[in-house]
Amino acid sequence: MTVLLVLAFFATFITMDYLVTRRRMAREQQAFAAAIPAVEPAWVAGYQLPEALYYHRGHTWARPLDADTVLIGVDDFARRLIGPAASVSAPSRGDWLHQGGRAFAMKVEGKTAELVSPVEGEVVDVNRDLTQKPELATEDPYGAGWVLKVKAPQLAANLRNLLSGRLARKWMEDSREALELRLMAFSGSVLQDGGEPAADLSHHLPKADWERLVHEFLLT
Repeated sequence: MTVLLVLAFFATFITMDYLVTRRRMAREQQAFAAAIPAVEPAWVAGYQLPEALYYHRGHTWARPLDADTVLIGVDDFARRLIGPAASVSAPSRGDWLHQGGRAFAMKVEGKTAELVSPVEGEVVDVNRDLTQKPELATEDPYGAGWVLKVKAPQLAANLRNLLSGRLARKWMEDSREALELRLMAFSGSVLQDGGEPAADLSHHLPKADWERLVHEFLLT
């Protein structure tokens, strides 16, 4: 009987500790999200491309928080290509990412898009809001939909390999032009009036065509 009471005590203690820790982590993340100032919107070739961020050619971004820490997520081009995310598969805290290597994945309608890391470093936080609301990653890609927080020891060198300013704008214009050519080859059925790409290409394209675009533009 004594053994059962001891086991019950420890089970209760572990459960309470787990719940308290979960609540504390949720409060910390809410406070962290509230402390991040919104980026100024900017439009290039029909896509949002905030000036404050650094962009990888695989359509992910890095936002420096300090000298060696960044947030990363997907850009507006990737958001429209992928469509509303049904789930986000992210690495765990402590995992090491390589610049240009696979970092996380998004699933939509039974299809998966893998995305690359714009920097090299250790994952120090994962956006837990995406567990309950994965669509945030594509609905608000530059804000509440950030995916990972990464500590990058060689951040300055990593950022020099990314695109910003005039180079980022030219790259997005080129990406838009290349996408239009691919979509025209698919009969133009996923171009909206005025030639704008549809906001959810995964819904409009056959799986094989969509996967070709994902591999080409997301570099995975």
